Amino acid sequence: MASRHLTTERLVLTLATVVAVSVLAAATWSVAVPSATATPRPTVDADVATQYDAIDGVEATRTTTITRNGSVSSRTVYDATLRPGTGKQRLEVVSSTATRYDLRVSNGSTLWLYDRDRGNATRISLSGGSHDQGARLERLLERLNMTDTDGRPRTVEPLPVVPHGGRQPAAAAVASGTEMGVSYRGTETVDGRETYVVHVAPENGSAAYEQTLWLDAERFFPLKQRTVWMADGRRTVVTTTYENVSYDTGVGDDAFVPDFPANTTVNAPETPETRTYRTVDALEADTDVRVPDVDLPPSFELAYATQTRGRIHGVGLSYVNRTSRITVAKYNFTYRAPKGDEQVTIDGRTASLSRGLTSSLSWNCGEYRYTIRGQGVSADRLVAIGRSVGCSASG
Repeated sequence: MASRHLTTERLVLTLATVVAVSVLAAATWSVAVPSATATPRPTVDADVATQYDAIDGVEATRTTTITRNGSVSSRTVYDATLRPGTGKQRLEVVSSTATRYDLRVSNGSTLWLYDRDRGNATRISLSGGSHDQGARLERLLERLNMTDTDGRPRTVEPLPVVPHGGRQPAAAAVASGTEMGVSYRGTETVDGRETYVVHVAPENGSAAYEQTLWLDAERFFPLKQRTVWMADGRRTVVTTTYENVSYDTGVGDDAFVPDFPANTTVNAPETPETRTYRTVDALEADTDVRVPDVDLPPSFELAYATQTRGRIHGVGLSYVNRTSRITVAKYNFTYRAPKGDEQVTIDGRTASLSRGLTSSLSWNCGEYRYTIRGQGVSADRLVAIGRSVGCSASG
């Protein structure tokens, strides 16, 4: 298969899904426990995940503002209807300075984006996604309240994901393996409700990346969230705030079903089918793609293996240890290395190395492309792992 450029939105969406299949679980960061001089932390005895997931519907006004280098790039106000813990949401645009879509509806497995002016909608499969935000919030607060008896750092998952339109932080924004600190910033009132303010940022004091959450002190719903990162000399801030919030609205499933006009044209970019396996042996028994043999330090264990079938066919492996995650993806779609990336050699092939909070290494072998990503792993370690894989599994 000849190398090709990513030239269409459909191919980009499809390829993104394949690559993401090896990193379905949220990223983990090494987190240092705050010092004793920090703001006293509350003891959260409540079952956070249960409290969050038990919210029977949320209706609110949601405002997302994006600023770049201090100037407002966009501001969008939505009428929001959500069902926490399920991925179900309905966002109707009230006013916006940028967004193309007038309505976003998700039933947890499919997302519809409706453009009223063009009379069309885009349907995107969300299969394989995770809706465990309640559990992730609980783990975040547990890390804030607790320390290891052996004195080693805890881990915490970044929350929340950057909202639509914010673009993800560039990979080079944070050095690979950066230790992240979690701290308690006291309480503040948001929408008339008391919130716990939790902040996550690099321990080295850099301003490359940080997140702040304002969590409802009773229901733990994030009433406000702020994500900041630096990339290519530009500081981007994405702030989402919920106002006029009503909990337990008992919203029905029909709110998460698209109700476009009958003459709406619906586009459906191709999305692959994904299967998950507990062992490499189970994956190998069910695929005709030769699975890469990965040489990893003994502390790493397999979290899961995956196979993706469709226009793009590939396999993925995800490994974790106490503080790090390594994923390996192999798929039958090759393309040229992006300009500006560092280059190294893997089994005689030129490989593209990108350093960041999540470092990545990619190269082509015949008709297949390999991508290895590492969180909490040095770029040099990633290259060594890549060389252990090489092109021996290119069949």
